[in-house]
Amino acid sequence: MGDVIIGKIIVRGKIRLKTGLHIGAQRETMEIGGIDNPVIKDPITGLPYIPGSSLKGKLRSLLEKAKNAEQPLEKRGYGEDKFFNRKIKDKPEMWIHACDKSYNEIKNCEICRLFGTSGQKKGDNFPARVLVRDAFVTEKFRESEEDIVEIKYETAIDRITSAANPRPMERVPPGVEFEFEIVYNVEDEDAKNVDLKNLFSAMKMLEDDYLGGSGSRGYGKVEIFITSVIERTREYYFGNKEAEKVLLAQNGEIKVSDILEKFNEIFGA
Repeated sequence: MGDVIIGKIIVRGKIRLKTGLHIGAQRETMEIGGIDNPVIKDPITGLPYIPGSSLKGKLRSLLEKAKNAEQPLEKRGYGEDKFFNRKIKDKPEMWIHACDKSYNEIKNCEICRLFGTSGQKKGDNFPARVLVRDAFVTEKFRESEEDIVEIKYETAIDRITSAANPRPMERVPPGVEFEFEIVYNVEDEDAKNVDLKNLFSAMKMLEDDYLGGSGSRGYGKVEIFITSVIERTREYYFGNKEAEKVLLAQNGEIKVSDILEKFNEIFGA
């Protein structure tokens, strides 16, 4: 499965924070007076970044929920014969969508062929067609002398006793920008535009949702801009530079909603 590459489409852009972002990191040691909720940081630069797994997982989750709404009523929800059909082993109360019956079933599933799926049996995995790289802060913020991580003090109130439990939360403040890159493997020309439209639609949904933790408390609102889209056929990787086509030039920032409005113009009907 996933053993053909016709070409690749590279989507580059920026994620701009509208509210503070918290994607947590595991602490190896505890310090007296230290922050117990740090954000994840690049171990080389010490700057925060957005893991590709966090971005990919959120995009998949949003698209799953949207596609679940398209199902007949009897197929919506959770259960072995429902849309969300597989329990997570270490979290039995949680269900995910995962096709694993046959290659054709997976190939025809807009979720699994785009984001991949792991089969119940060894060798039944279907590799993702989309690759989401870690997103690092832009050059402007890498060179900034200002600290791009802030400490926000929050107080949890016990609803029974009214006892206050203050705690510091580390987060990336509004305004900071991250550069991202998503690579889509073209394995089937007939499915290419459907997959890409789903990908951009998930980005658009993310703008009205949240990234990272504490979203219900106002964290993680983002705005996404696309700076370039490049299509490279298989021949490009074997030395034919003319086999590269710039679908969207890197001369500005285009909102995801505008990409969707101009989708047929950019990618062809």
